[in-house]
Formats: sequence, structure tokens, C-alpha cells
Amino acid sequence: MTVLHSPTAFDPAPWDGLLAEISRRHHVPGIVAGVLSIDPGTGAERRFVARTGVSNVRTGVESDRDTLCQIGSITKVVTTTMIMQLCEEGRLSLDSRLVDVLPELALDSPHADDVTVRHLVTHTSGIDGDLFTDTGRGDDCIERYVATLTSAESLFAPSTGWSYCNSGFVLAGRIIEVLDGRTWDQSLRARISEPLGISSFLTLPEQVMAHRHQYGHVRAPGTSTWAPAATAMIARSMGPAGLITSTVDDLLSFGAAFLRGGATRDGARLVSEETVAAMTQPQWTLDEAAATMAPRWGLGWMLDDWDGHRVFWHGGTTIGNNAWLQVLPDDGLVLVVFCNGGVAPYAAAEVYGAFAAEFAGAVPTPLVRPSGPSADAVVDDHWLGTYADASTSLTVTRGEDGGGRVTIVNDSGIQPAGEPTPTPLLPTSEPFRFVTRPDALTPWAPVSFTSIDGTPVAYVGIRALPRREEAAA
Repeated sequence: MTVLHSPTAFDPAPWDGLLAEISRRHHVPGIVAGVLSIDPGTGAERRFVARTGVSNVRTGVESDRDTLCQIGSITKVVTTTMIMQLCEEGRLSLDSRLVDVLPELALDSPHADDVTVRHLVTHTSGIDGDLFTDTGRGDDCIERYVATLTSAESLFAPSTGWSYCNSGFVLAGRIIEVLDGRTWDQSLRARISEPLGISSFLTLPEQVMAHRHQYGHVRAPGTSTWAPAATAMIARSMGPAGLITSTVDDLLSFGAAFLRGGATRDGARLVSEETVAAMTQPQWTLDEAAATMAPRWGLGWMLDDWDGHRVFWHGGTTIGNNAWLQVLPDDGLVLVVFCNGGVAPYAAAEVYGAFAAEFAGAVPTPLVRPSGPSADAVVDDHWLGTYADASTSLTVTRGEDGGGRVTIVNDSGIQPAGEPTPTPLLPTSEPFRFVTRPDALTPWAPVSFTSIDGTPVAYVGIRALPRREEAAA
């Protein structure tokens, strides 16, 4: 590895200034971000954390190095790591059938007997993933959530397609509970936090409230102002899929274990080198229609290539909070970015893009954007109709100008719900992929069309929505 950064690159002060400028342009109340570097020869570690803005616009409390942020779906990598620990202990196999590990589970699916643990941690189970059922605050909330999945629809047969699946990771969390004989939260502390020597992987609101924390901010439809969200956190029942909060430092430490072949800085071992290799090898190559965030998926991790630099990573979105964790193994780097509102994806892309350029000479894969005006979009008639899963529906129509238009309704509670309004589909460099958004302060949403096992499917981002109704003739 060639060290590209200057001797002063780990001084956070210049980075604070860059973050301040980025946050202003993208309306982000507060950004906390950091870099960890491990020297390949000596194993010496260096890190810094930069910050700007406030954790809550209502209180004006500044974001600092010790500020907690909700890491959202990065939690899925942590849950997968615990699953892999159980596999190393010989108590589980990735090819174990779900019905054998959780015999009480009764999925309403003709494919229920075919779902394996591997399907859960690679998003290939076909189980409808957007069921955000709140089953209370009790220690039995995950068990009770799993009981509600009797009504979960099968979007496709296992291993025939791919769709991002939150419910699959709650099932993985329940497996951990059953085999460990304790709550997922307790296993998180024993299996991850204690070996790493970290204290901020927290899961309950009262734990988080004892610390400075990034509060999520959302924008009311039709306005340009971000305000504190009405709901602070997602339900505890979704814990294994997205509930952890963390400091930048503690998330950097988790990522660094994957640079060290599964070992912590003190020599404790989270997982073996063989497990790290397995988690970061492709398990599924995504259909081009689904590959809007990464082209391949490992065990828990997204896998990409940044201009010749390997990267495995994951992002997280909760209610007004966004987080990114990226590991560049050949460059000995871990990057973390937290944002608590604003046009977070574009702000974060500038931050981790600057980090990647400075410390690795790498250029991240650009976010999907339109390549031309709506008049250039060719939306085939056979794509028209209504597509849906448990939380999201998408209706594709043809506008007066002949171009495609979509109406997206999301009832998950993760995103603020506005009045459904048709928006134009704009073309990208791929003929089957489009982007849409209601206004300039909303990130572009990729919308792609394909089929899974003969069923027409629309992808909204990385979620597969089967077609429910064809357009009226």
C-alpha cells in the first residue's frame, strides 16, 4: 500500500472546515465523520474524527467526537457477524433451514421450508422485507415480531431473486436469541462490544439519552426546513436490522477488526480470518436493475470497486439519521460518516469521497443521477401498472408528454409521508433504469424494471416490488 496522505492529514481542523462547507450546501444540521488507517507493515493505527454543526437544531447542542448517532442498517453487518460466530462455534450453518432453527415459525409461503440462514444474510429469501411491526419494548419483542410474520408474503422463491430484506435480519436476530438463550441486545454486548472494548453500541432510548446524540431531522413536504423528527427511534422489534447507535470511534473500531482479519487492536478475536474472507466474498451478483448501491453482496456486506480499490461497506437510514461505514482492505482504511438530516446522501458522498481521495487515491462509485431530460426517457408500455410490497407502492403511468411518471407511497414510517404526487421518470445511462424525485431537496430515487422468475418487478432503490396490477388498456 502506498501512503498518499500528507503528515498533517490526520489533523481534524481542516476537515472540520470542509464538513462545515458541505453541511451548509446540503442543509445537514450536523456531520460527524472519521478515518482510521492501519499501517500494513507495523500494524500501527492512526485515526481522527472531524465534526461540524449541531446534534439538534432545537437545542443548539454541538456535535462532537463523542456524539452518538443511529447507524441504522449497518447493524445488519453486526448481526451477520454474530451469526458467523455461531457458525464458527459449530452451533449453526449458513445452510441450516430456517424451519429447523426456528420450528415455531409459520411463514405463509409455499417456499417456507427452503429458506436458509444464508438467504437471510444475503437478502435472497424472497420474504417481504418491509414489515416494521412494533411489538413493544419488552425483551420478547423480537420473538413477538417473528410471530407476526405468518402474514409475510413471499415476493419470490429463495435464490431466484434479490430484494433488501429487513425482516430477514430480525429473523437472524431471533436465531441468535434462541441459540444463545438471551436477548439479541445481550448477545450484542457479549459478542461484539466486550471483545472490541467499546461502550457505545447502544439499543435503547434511555441508554442513548444519557449521552450527547445526533437527533434525526426531517423536512416537511413543500418546505426547505429540516426540524427534529416526531419519532426518535425505530421500534425495538427491528433491533437486529437497524437499531444500534454508536460513536464514530466505536464504529471505526468495529470496521478495523475486518482489516485485522477479525481481530481487535488488543488481539481479541471477533471472527476468524476465514470468516472475514467469506463475509467479503460475493455471495450474490445483483441484477443490473437492483445494483443501484453495489454490484455484489457478501455476507452482510455490500461489495464494490472504487476505481480499482476494493471496498466493502454498508449504509444506514433511520428517522432523519443516516450513516455510512466503508472498509478499503487493500488500503488499510476505514471510513465513517454520520449525518442527521438534510440531503444526506450527497453530503456524505462528498465527505467520504474527499477521505478516499486523500488517503487512498480512490474515487467512489458515483450516485445515480439523470443523464438527460424527461423527453429522452423511453418507458415501455409493458412497464406500466402498479407494483407493491408491504410498505411501498409504485404506480407507473404515462404523462401527457408521453413520458413515464410514477407515484410512490411509502407507509414504513421511516420516511416522512407527504401527499402522493406523480413525478417524471428521467433517464440514466441504462435503458431500464430511471430516477425520480419531487423536488431539488430530495435525493434522486432510482426506479428500474426487470423480472424475477417471470414476474414483472420494479426496483425502488434496492427493493423489489412485484407488479400487482397492469395498466388499464
